[in-house]
Amino acid sequence: MKRKFLIVRFSSLGDIILTSPFVLNLKINFPDSAVFYLTKEKFKPLVATFDGVDEIVTLGENVSTGGYYKLLNDLDRENFDTLVDLHGNFRSWLAGKMITADRKVTYPKRRLERLRLVRKKQIPRQWPHTIDLYNDGIEQLGGRTVARRPIIRADYRGKIEAVDFSGNDNCVFVAPGAAHPAKQWGIERFAEVALKLYEKNNCRIIWSVLGGDKGRSGLQDKIPFGDFIELADCPVEKLRDIIARCRLTLANDSGLAHLSSAVAVPVLAVFGPTHPALGFAPRGMYDRVIEVDEFCRPCSLHGKKPCYREERFCMNRIGTDTVYDAALEILESNLNRSPAVFFDRDGTLIVDKDYLADPDGVEFEPGAAASLKLARARGYKIIVVSNQSGAARGYFTLEDVERVNARMLEMLAAEGVEVDALYYCPHHPQGKVDEFTFACDCRKPGAGMAEEAARAFKLDLRRSFMIGDTAADMNFAGVNGMTGLLVRTGYGRKTEQKLRHVRPDNEEIIAFDNVLEAVQYISQG
Repeated sequence: MKRKFLIVRFSSLGDIILTSPFVLNLKINFPDSAVFYLTKEKFKPLVATFDGVDEIVTLGENVSTGGYYKLLNDLDRENFDTLVDLHGNFRSWLAGKMITADRKVTYPKRRLERLRLVRKKQIPRQWPHTIDLYNDGIEQLGGRTVARRPIIRADYRGKIEAVDFSGNDNCVFVAPGAAHPAKQWGIERFAEVALKLYEKNNCRIIWSVLGGDKGRSGLQDKIPFGDFIELADCPVEKLRDIIARCRLTLANDSGLAHLSSAVAVPVLAVFGPTHPALGFAPRGMYDRVIEVDEFCRPCSLHGKKPCYREERFCMNRIGTDTVYDAALEILESNLNRSPAVFFDRDGTLIVDKDYLADPDGVEFEPGAAASLKLARARGYKIIVVSNQSGAARGYFTLEDVERVNARMLEMLAAEGVEVDALYYCPHHPQGKVDEFTFACDCRKPGAGMAEEAARAFKLDLRRSFMIGDTAADMNFAGVNGMTGLLVRTGYGRKTEQKLRHVRPDNEEIIAFDNVLEAVQYISQG
């Protein structure tokens, strides 16, 4: 019988997005479980994009007390094994009281610590992100945390009615709104930066506001139609796909900043009355907070309080040139521009011979060299990523790993194939060699090797692929937002059988007989 989890998080947009790593970690650690997610009705389309959610239970916007009690009673019949409270308010507390579960997990909300930060204005040198606090629940359940960034699936290819991406793809998404007026840098300032990006850098501006702010930017009179696109009250699920095709997001401390991070678009977020130390800064690889020091920051937990000073110095001291220069730096660095194909080594490119230490034992799987040639011909970077825990277990040395890798690269070069980079992880938490015995971020499915490659080669991980033969390879793809392709060589057949047994209705398991067939599938897309 499947283990059942119920996650409770009702709102708001950004907070729910920040739970996505927890959901993925939960499914990776407990793959044969059923994960239910309780949230408000309006966030159902968003939660539906999370990897790992099996069923979404919704709470109506204006539900009565009696209606909520009925919902909880109905949920109690599901016989949950574990309830995870990621909200920490009265409603979620009540859910924990009324729903029977063998185990109940709550996340450390840092209430007192955050209140002291607001009242005493003492900024610590280091602070936990809210994602880390959510992930504390994974550790409470005895699992391993591998996903540490928000991640949701977006459609990068389908047609979007609101925006035509067939022409200039040098798009900047601008979201000048925020939940509270005190957190808004100002429409006129965002408009000034946007106009400068259009005039000096040929950027198309996609401007997203609520209906009441439609037309207030004045940009419709300064930027030609098609280069300025204003979206008013656009649904989150549509914004997700639009943002995913942009090169940069400019925003306040807002839910749309987190939405951009979740689709791996670099974010410049203007923070005024709030502060990253409260735990809610955008957490993408290239995200940046723009802020100035003021003795009164942060003035409230969520930026609700109106400013008591003669002017909002925390916002007004942030000049448009500062934001423009930061935006230009990201655009000129060409981040997130190149797709890649990541290849596992043993069982995918070469025959898995159980902790291979002898370079003379290197033997290619069918079609290995041809697959790399094809990937290169289609414009993909070629990255090899391999777990080599044999070094931690004492089965071989790092020198042995390097010799085997060098032999493989030499044999590929003889076939006319050049690999852009090869990364390997020698660590394992249950090893015997002290130097390599610890829990690391680079061991698949951890994101370490992918993020190192992304920084080195300016990769767009969301348009990249991972080809491998194990569940760790497929989870590695999920953690980094890549498409995972399973091969039936190595441990692949056993992996496929296990995955389909655990989740027989999972259409995302894409399997091929060998690595060449997998790359052929990519090239057809």
